[in-house]
Amino acid sequence: MIATIWVIVMNKKVRRFVSIIALALVLTFSFSVTSKASTDFPDPDVFDFGDMVISVNAGASHSMYLYSKYNYVCYVGDHTSNQTYCECSCKAGYENIVFHIGLDETVKNVFFFFYVDQDGLRDGSKYATVETYVQNINTSLADPSANVLKAYAGNNAEFNAYFYYVNYPDLQRAFGLNGDALLNHYNTYGKAERRVANKIK
Repeated sequence: MIATIWVIVMNKKVRRFVSIIALALVLTFSFSVTSKASTDFPDPDVFDFGDMVISVNAGASHSMYLYSKYNYVCYVGDHTSNQTYCECSCKAGYENIVFHIGLDETVKNVFFFFYVDQDGLRDGSKYATVETYVQNINTSLADPSANVLKAYAGNNAEFNAYFYYVNYPDLQRAFGLNGDALLNHYNTYGKAERRVANKIK
């Protein structure tokens, strides 16, 4: 009987001890995650974004809110389009900012860097980045050889060999940079199929 009581008491003590150890491990893990986050993002009290990672189609834009405690500057990392930029005030406070990705952008991951730029506080460690995954990159726009179609003699208000080529990968594969073949296809099939030949669709 005494032995049974002793086992029950010991089991309660063991369970309590295990519970305390488990709680300590959970708290330790939580603080380590918080510490890692503050290392990845140097000063979370300076900037606050709607998102830190976004996806934007080539030729499109994405709007989100931004809070900045200080005036700031924005730089665009590696990119290929002069239409890839961030529309922002660079002023302290709350605002909506817009990330624009150029139609001819070919870099798959474009980073936008925000640095504090205020009198008395120009510290390179106080920054944030927004990573943009560029979707639906038109690889034909990255091919400079396609530019020869802009000067094709058969181009007119209704048909432009360059636009027709860029808009349709199946035509790129079938006819390449042959302007005559592209025009013939448009007149024979493209019009009836309502294909776009006078602008980037």
